[in-house]
Amino acid sequence: MTTELPDLPHSMITTDALPTGVVTFLLSDVEGSTQLWQAGEDNAARAIARHYELLGAAVALHGGARPVEQGEGDSVVGAFSMASDALAAALDVQRAFAAEEWPGDVDLKVRIGLHTGEAHLRDEHNYFGNTIIRSARLRAIAHGGQTVLSRATADVVSGHPPDGVTLRDLGEHYLKDLGDPERVYQLCHPDLPDEFPPLRSLNRHVHNLPGQLTTLVGRERELRELHAAIDGARLLTLTGAGGCGKTRLALQLAADVAERHADGTWWIELAPVSAPDLVAAAVAAALGFREEEGKLLVDTLAEQLADVTTLLVLDNCEQVLDATARLVDELLRRVPGLRVIATSREPLGIPGETTWRVPSLDDTAAFDLFIDRANHARPGFAPGDDERSAVVRICDRLDGIPLAIELAAARVRMMHPARIAAALDEGFRVLTGGARTVMPRQQTLEACIGWSHDLLNDEERALFRRLAVFAGGFTLEAAEAATAGDDIEVYAVLDAVSRLVDKSLIHVDHGGGGGRYRLLDTIRLFARDRLADAGESDAVRQRHLDFFVALAEAAEPALVDADGPARLAVLEREHDNIRAALEWADATGAQASLLRLTAALTIFWEVRGHLAAGGRWFARALARDPEERSARRARALWGAAHIALYSNDFATTLERAPAAFAMAEEVGDTKAMARALNTLGYLQLWSDPDAGRAALEQSVELGRGIGDNWSVADGLKMLTVTWLVQEDDDNLIPAIDDLRDAATALGNGFFLAWHHCCRAWVSLRRGALPDAREQVAAALEYCDAVGEPATAGIAVAALAEIDVLEGKYADADARLSAFLQRAAATGGEIGVPFAVIALGLSALGAGDPDQALATVAPLVEELRPLGLTLLVAWGLVVLAQAHTERGDGEAAATALDEARGLAASIANKWLIAAADFQRAELWLADGDIARAEDVHHAALRLRADGRWLPGVAHSLEALGRVAALMQSPHEAVRLLAAAAALRDAAGIAQGAAEGAAHERVMASIGEAHDGGVMDTAWSEGARLSVDEAVAYASRARGERKRPSSGWESLTPTEVQVVDLTAEGLTNPQIAERLFMARGTVKVHLAHVFTKLGVTTRSQLTAAATRRTLTQSR
Repeated sequence: MTTELPDLPHSMITTDALPTGVVTFLLSDVEGSTQLWQAGEDNAARAIARHYELLGAAVALHGGARPVEQGEGDSVVGAFSMASDALAAALDVQRAFAAEEWPGDVDLKVRIGLHTGEAHLRDEHNYFGNTIIRSARLRAIAHGGQTVLSRATADVVSGHPPDGVTLRDLGEHYLKDLGDPERVYQLCHPDLPDEFPPLRSLNRHVHNLPGQLTTLVGRERELRELHAAIDGARLLTLTGAGGCGKTRLALQLAADVAERHADGTWWIELAPVSAPDLVAAAVAAALGFREEEGKLLVDTLAEQLADVTTLLVLDNCEQVLDATARLVDELLRRVPGLRVIATSREPLGIPGETTWRVPSLDDTAAFDLFIDRANHARPGFAPGDDERSAVVRICDRLDGIPLAIELAAARVRMMHPARIAAALDEGFRVLTGGARTVMPRQQTLEACIGWSHDLLNDEERALFRRLAVFAGGFTLEAAEAATAGDDIEVYAVLDAVSRLVDKSLIHVDHGGGGGRYRLLDTIRLFARDRLADAGESDAVRQRHLDFFVALAEAAEPALVDADGPARLAVLEREHDNIRAALEWADATGAQASLLRLTAALTIFWEVRGHLAAGGRWFARALARDPEERSARRARALWGAAHIALYSNDFATTLERAPAAFAMAEEVGDTKAMARALNTLGYLQLWSDPDAGRAALEQSVELGRGIGDNWSVADGLKMLTVTWLVQEDDDNLIPAIDDLRDAATALGNGFFLAWHHCCRAWVSLRRGALPDAREQVAAALEYCDAVGEPATAGIAVAALAEIDVLEGKYADADARLSAFLQRAAATGGEIGVPFAVIALGLSALGAGDPDQALATVAPLVEELRPLGLTLLVAWGLVVLAQAHTERGDGEAAATALDEARGLAASIANKWLIAAADFQRAELWLADGDIARAEDVHHAALRLRADGRWLPGVAHSLEALGRVAALMQSPHEAVRLLAAAAALRDAAGIAQGAAEGAAHERVMASIGEAHDGGVMDTAWSEGARLSVDEAVAYASRARGERKRPSSGWESLTPTEVQVVDLTAEGLTNPQIAERLFMARGTVKVHLAHVFTKLGVTTRSQLTAAATRRTLTQSR
């Protein structure tokens, strides 16, 4: 009888609900999978895919769940609330595999292990802990086609097994996790084979590996690497700092490869061995060899091991390193079947040695280890969200060092994880209380590190403690500068560092930037205490400060050159050290160094987005000795102004920049003068572009005179802004080209990014949206390359405006929200106002004027007193549109009065046109069609002259609506068609309000006029070029007949009669004033009454008064 399993796609065989509490795990693995793939990839791929289908179906059929992220290689993990379900699933799997017709010559078999115990979830998709690890070890001893059960599972299912199932007791077996022996049972069934070779447990092998009371957590990747390393090595040395897990990894590796060493695997603990001549005796004792009289013990060992295949594991070699190295070298030369695994804090240093440095645990494994060991200290410990966060902090603080994590976890018995984390911020004295059965040096973290420290010579100890001043790593050059002194010559630092690397007290970082070294934080704090004990802290930290002041000042001039990215990367790598140097300078009152260092870091802080930190440091540096008059203070004042500018803190910029220029001029520092003029020019250009341009040109001139490339390039950059503020493309384009040439000559990506930003804004205004996107993409690429967020913010705002024009409001909002969050995290960025205005435009486009008001109004209020004219005027135009759409004409008129005045003050025709457009829309809403038409035509002329095509489309549409109201449907349709064609060609979408107005107009025209005639008019309008459409709008207005009703229908004489009537004149008085007969006045009034829909003189007077009030706005 075979088992039919449902056909389920592999991707569907999973569940989100993993069982918890007592769980039975089913773990499977393909026997001989490597050989399977080597035999033929096509058949192997089909067979493995089918294997997943069968296993997944069996798990699903019996109510199991699959944490699909668990299981490596071809293994599968199933989790069951009921052990009987797991057993039934295993039976179905083995029967299905036995009956399956596999492709080609494949005979695929799986081994399965079933184990029951308390399960722990790392998250909702993954298990961790002893039970699942034990399950994997149980599976590992089985053979293909065989299913084995732990006693825990067998005890649960033995009462009611599936039909035909029996359990065969295979006895107690030591698994390769080196835990307690496990009584193992085999699933037997008439449909399945039940004769297999002996289990692959440690019972089959001769060894003295010590049993372990806890589980090895994590380290799967490390063990894979070690397996590969030992395959080609006869001596493999695991090195690393104390507590990093060398011993446990060596034990597990030895257990895993014990089957390769038929004559035994032997563990030799060298920690208790203090005399070099006792090393060989320790090895002989572990092997059971006796010393022979008159013969060297090494000869006895070599002779006894001569014809065997043996693995020796030598643990803790460091205190007898030379003797161990001599012994191992001798034995390996004389015993061809010998392999050695050693653990030591430094290599043995003999030929043929493969060294493998034990890394810290990764974040996941560190977390799992803490939870596992915490459950030993406090059974049932299940951390909530706040506790999990604290555990993550603990593991990070302890550098993923297993011993440190285990000691911290032991404290859970008495302390909340958050309290442990807080205690670690004060030092590592909380990490005591290790098990009494371990060696004293493993009972506290300090003792563990102290063991390594005690093995150092005097020079090594001095260097070790002095390296504690470095935060986040160091270079050899930095180490030489800070640690060399009376007792350590500069030339000796390299050798001493190398020795500390060999002794696992210093880690080498071979990544980005070349040779770099670091102390783990746990080790660094130990060294810091030793530095304080030696009374050397002040002197070493001062040398550390001096080095980083010099480093920053040397880097600063080059940050603008082609070498800039590399220099920025160096400063970024040294940022922790720089912060430490700043703290020391501040704490000790080293004012000169503090001012020099902050000033030198200005461009770095700006370009790499460390704006909040830079602002705080300038505030602290400048608060000291405010009466100082010096070049360094002038440069720091400029730096503070510059960082405030890019932090969107214009008030601080307004305070600091003039002070910087005044002091620089007083002390004669041309560089500080040039840079202060740069910032002053930027401040001025928003309200007075001509004055700003003059200051910037002076800054560029001064910069060229002293070779300050930053002042030159940034001045050229800011000069482009002066033309942008005025929307003066004739001067802007050459200025952009000048910036490009300068940036290209310097090889500076930051300024090339700004060049592309300017290009993007020009294309955006002109409606060339694909080119605008390309320019933004280029700008962002340069920004990413140098890590510069401010220009990136401007680029993102431009990109969002493109989204808005294309009707992609959700994309714009998401992009801008992400940018604003990032800006808030870094202390604000110069692009924030542009982003906020773009958010307002997006809200208007989406039809939410309330949101637009809520977004933009606070920005306008914030910027108004700072003199940022362009941004205030732009924001006011957005607010005016929002007010108009909400029906609040008075608020809209007030905003437009201010906006147009500001736009005119800086001669920004784009903004003038935008303000006029909104003014015309307001008059249109009030019913003053003639006045609205006049102003819409004026806005169209400005937009057409500037080639601002999105604005041209808006104006043509508005004039089309006006034409419809003026009873000129053909003109209206042609103008609307021309606008639609322009939109379609440029990819410009209609906003919600525009779209609604368009639909209303087209519907009213459609109801009143012949469709075919209107279709013809639409085709005629759609064929017009932009220039033709603009010309037609003006020409059609002149050709248009006067409407039959409304104010626009009145003749000039009728308008005069109305005005005089409103003044209170009688018919005879009006006749006398206008030189006409009284009867003629009466006829004019009759016509007026009909056209305006009034019946009395008082109604006419009221209507005239309302119109006058409207026109005065």
